[in-house]
Amino acid sequence: MKPKAALADYFTFSKKDRLAIIIFLIVVGGLMALPLWLPQRPPALSALPDSVRRRPVPLQDAGESPEANRSAGAPRYSPSSTDRDAWRSAPLFPFDPNQLDAAGWKKLGLTDRAVGTLMKYRERGGRFRRPEDLAKIWSLPPGFVERVLPYVRIADGGSGSPGFARYPDRSSSNRNFPDRSYPNREPRSPTILSVNEADSTAWESLPGIGAKLAGRIVRYRERLGGFSSVDQVGEVWGLPDSSFRKIRTQLQLNSSGGDIRKLNLNIATKDELKNHPYIRWNLANVLVEYRQRHGAFRSLDDLKKVLILPDSVFKKLLPYVAIE
Repeated sequence: MKPKAALADYFTFSKKDRLAIIIFLIVVGGLMALPLWLPQRPPALSALPDSVRRRPVPLQDAGESPEANRSAGAPRYSPSSTDRDAWRSAPLFPFDPNQLDAAGWKKLGLTDRAVGTLMKYRERGGRFRRPEDLAKIWSLPPGFVERVLPYVRIADGGSGSPGFARYPDRSSSNRNFPDRSYPNREPRSPTILSVNEADSTAWESLPGIGAKLAGRIVRYRERLGGFSSVDQVGEVWGLPDSSFRKIRTQLQLNSSGGDIRKLNLNIATKDELKNHPYIRWNLANVLVEYRQRHGAFRSLDDLKKVLILPDSVFKKLLPYVAIE
């Protein structure tokens, strides 16, 4: 082969060779252009000059107090501030927690969330009967209650009437609250509740009883038809036995027995029977079926003929049923 022909054959590419070269060039070009498409990353701190790395960032001029900064134009405390620690420097003033509006609570430095919890508590019937009742609001920041306690002025009975129950004032130099004595305060007699007459607000006045438990107690009483024994309060779902023992001595039962609503076993429907906590659906079905097969109940002793009725349930059920 002639040298010229051999040289031409050496620099001649086949179709596959040309395709491979094109793909290679596209890949190389894409890799070279890739940095132009990616976001620029800030340089590493170690790559910066020492003069930049060691340059201090001035937060405030040395020797200048926070008060000076505020006077120079820094924003002062605002009631709408969401700073959780704003209450520490908020202005204090006498107030009634049963009447103070949302703007007043914000003026005391509370966040919107804490103010909303307080407003909902009052809208649902919650009342503050003693200054210490503020501690029941879980969303208040720690230390807030102790700070505002000397300024709380609650109306007599927590009803919102003009007569205020004064809370002893304390000087700013002595705020050791737990060790202070209150000679002007008369000891309070424990609240005595009639279990068949007290509403949910009255139940909330007892220690350990919140709004949810108070509502459950009232609803359970309605389903029963009234309490026939003080101990039945301890049957309420969610009421710890320890909490019930604490309030047991503050509960009383009317001796007349006229507060009990009875079910007439001969005319009560299956739905009425099964709604009672001591009967429920399975026993209601048996009672109605027995009545359909054997006729009307003639005496309460006929209940013992219902085999699935335990003696303990029979004794608890007696005050709530009648044969007419």
